[in-house]
Amino acid sequence: MNKIAFLFPGQGTQYEGMLDDLPQTTLTSSLLERAQNRLGHDPLLLDDKEHINTSVGTQLSLFIKGVVLEAHLEEEKIYPHVVAGHSIGSFAAAVAAKVLSFEDGLHIVKKRAELMDNVGGEDYGMGVIVGVNKEKLVHIVASVHSETTPVYIANENAEDQYTVSGKRIGIEVVLEKARKQASKAKFLNMTVPSHCPLMNDVGKTLFGELEKCTISDPAVPFIGNKRARPLQTGSAVKEDLAFNVSHPVLWHNCSTIMKELGVKLFVEMAPGHVLVDLIKRKYSEGHFFPLSSFSLDDVLFLVKKYKSK
Repeated sequence: MNKIAFLFPGQGTQYEGMLDDLPQTTLTSSLLERAQNRLGHDPLLLDDKEHINTSVGTQLSLFIKGVVLEAHLEEEKIYPHVVAGHSIGSFAAAVAAKVLSFEDGLHIVKKRAELMDNVGGEDYGMGVIVGVNKEKLVHIVASVHSETTPVYIANENAEDQYTVSGKRIGIEVVLEKARKQASKAKFLNMTVPSHCPLMNDVGKTLFGELEKCTISDPAVPFIGNKRARPLQTGSAVKEDLAFNVSHPVLWHNCSTIMKELGVKLFVEMAPGHVLVDLIKRKYSEGHFFPLSSFSLDDVLFLVKKYKSK
């Protein structure tokens, strides 16, 4: 039987009104009611024009959408053999793996977003570079990084796709040097230096908050962001959730691990299809079903069709 991975995207895929197209079901209503009770306000306000581009609005919207869609798959008896999320997506993945409750996830995700905003600002950000190998990028970043221009390699999304994080003044120099051979080198629309040591204090605070939550061992392997390994204990997932904010997301390696675990079917929760697109580049034999491109009914049909082969 083909194994199934549920994937949960990170920031950059959000858009205004992204919660408006959730399935109109009793299950959705129940989860939104639980979110309102935990947050103290209507969760459908998180994705409006005023809030969607804030850290809290973006991260909570992505978390809620991922949890709701995954819950509908489970309701139809479609269960993952493996779960993985990119950055904030890891928290919805943890709920899917039964590590964290929906309510505790809402609290932690909101806290994470608020803490990240305290570190960021106009002087900070992230950039994306495509078409430069890691060895070359390490050299470029090392030539720019200093106490006054801190800049780091952040996420390793593919063999030739990386993000850099830190102070904008340093990122600009890195991007300029990378453009000599990169097919793309530009700033991302972010004012937070995610996934680098500038977020160390955020990770420590989040770990303390997670200590107050009920954490269970994952029901299925949870692919961690930090080391790109399948995690089998609640304590290991807790550590990964807390500190992925201050460490690179090793998504390229996560893709390799899922392939080695025998995953053939990849279902990416909406919005977007960034994660399956990255995996496709190295794993042409897989079957890819992003919920942003397929209806929920289509995904249910296709997964049932291919999982038994």
